[in-house]
Amino acid sequence: MMPQDKVFVGIDISSADLEISEDGQTKTWSEPNQAKGWARLIKRWRGRPVVVGVEPSGGYEQGLVRALVKAGIEVRWADPARVRHLAKALGAPAKTDPIDAVMVRLFVSHTGGRPVVLDADREALAAQLSARQTALETAQRLRQQAKALPDGPARQALDRIAAMAEAELKALTKGLLAAIKAKAALTGDWALMQTAPGVGPLVALDLIATMPELGHVSGRAIAKLAGLAPFIRKSGKWTGQAKCSGGRPRPRRALYLAAMASLRAKKGMGPVFQALVARGKLRKVALVACMRKLLVTLNAMIANQTPWNPATA
Repeated sequence: MMPQDKVFVGIDISSADLEISEDGQTKTWSEPNQAKGWARLIKRWRGRPVVVGVEPSGGYEQGLVRALVKAGIEVRWADPARVRHLAKALGAPAKTDPIDAVMVRLFVSHTGGRPVVLDADREALAAQLSARQTALETAQRLRQQAKALPDGPARQALDRIAAMAEAELKALTKGLLAAIKAKAALTGDWALMQTAPGVGPLVALDLIATMPELGHVSGRAIAKLAGLAPFIRKSGKWTGQAKCSGGRPRPRRALYLAAMASLRAKKGMGPVFQALVARGKLRKVALVACMRKLLVTLNAMIANQTPWNPATA
């Protein structure tokens, strides 16, 4: 919970506009999502005990968030799924920009949200990783589409475009590896994670870029951030199956790849997986457990600055 003497603000962000809800104001108002709009908000809130809540909005939030943080205004992330659950619980009649702004404000005032911390190095890596993933998916999709066509101009065109995407993929991969090696503050953790079976250079890079909390929070907290912490479902004498939900999809995807590779590695997660299956766990459930165990172990490795040890992992 946040101190109640704070002034809470919720902002619903689109490509063109910002819809703002502020404590003490009966109505929301709009500002353009550009420098002049950000400047007016900074002028309004500078020097006041304001906490601004925002949701990740496909990149449209980045300019505003940077401007507010650099101006010394506290900004916190609101989880979109949990904000929507709050809206349903409160009986919000519809999903509109003003309603969303109010719900973001209420969410941050009650839960505190997650602090926004600017890290230019990680943000640059995350942007390059996103571009690389797009190039990879584009190349794969075009190759599949080309295969479905008879030989001729259309198929040849798709193959040429796919080749261009593959060339960009190769260049982005090379650039990413060069970039991480040039960042002294991140290189140590990046190399340390690769001592774990199944964790290659790109998986480690993805985790570095998308989970800056690694090594700084508890194992339970890091699993929750990745959506790998099981939530117990229990009422009276009834006990349901614990399920994982929410969390960040990008690091979860990287951990899936790492766990799959680790199952085949000599000193990886294979024994853990087989033991869980032998106890009656579904293979998918056992794999998720291995992903969680791998992440928690990586978190401890970075916190203690120690390499992978199969005896303790």
